[in-house]
Amino acid sequence: MTNTERKAWEQQQRSDRIVDKAQAVFFENGYENTTLPAIADAAGYNKRTLYLYFRDKEELFLAVVLRGLFQLRETLAKAIDQAGSNDSGLRDMARAFFDFSVQSPEFLDLIMIYESRYFDYLNGDGSFAPDSYRAQCQQVSADMARMVTAAIEKGMEIGNIGKDLTPQQLMLLLWGQIFGVMKIFRMRRQHFHEAFGIRPKVLFEHFVAMVEWALKF
Repeated sequence: MTNTERKAWEQQQRSDRIVDKAQAVFFENGYENTTLPAIADAAGYNKRTLYLYFRDKEELFLAVVLRGLFQLRETLAKAIDQAGSNDSGLRDMARAFFDFSVQSPEFLDLIMIYESRYFDYLNGDGSFAPDSYRAQCQQVSADMARMVTAAIEKGMEIGNIGKDLTPQQLMLLLWGQIFGVMKIFRMRRQHFHEAFGIRPKVLFEHFVAMVEWALKF
């Protein structure tokens, strides 16, 4: 390993460590209550060192969100790969999304914050700065949107989904619905069964069945 390669490796190690510690702090404190000093303390660096690698708290937030988006994209991709030739795969993708919310709830919370602030990350011309964490997050989000859209197109070809709306329009509705349902589950997770007489997973299955029925028209 040359000196240049070693230096690049060490810089990457520091960057990864900072994101690791930022992830832990965001998970514990949430977005609003996370500060750069708290991340610096957790990483064992001073703020000046953090600024050598990340511009601000927002960039660190997006670096953590990107990890969650990678995981979610992989989860959905595995689900769609399991779909049969006569199955759009939407049901499996929805269930995979639910499982992701159970296994990685902190990532889901941060992804929801990112999605709610999507337009705040755009440049004046509607683009993202190239090679930025913003652009990378958007790329992964776009990948997932294309996966859902492709599944809808397959459902239309099979005849399981109506054609009153375009696949992209339906994708937008489904994306919004599933995020909305999962947000309610997260907000009301304490004593959910006691309050509503049903467990989230069972209610989610009813939601999926309802959506499948509605998509036929």
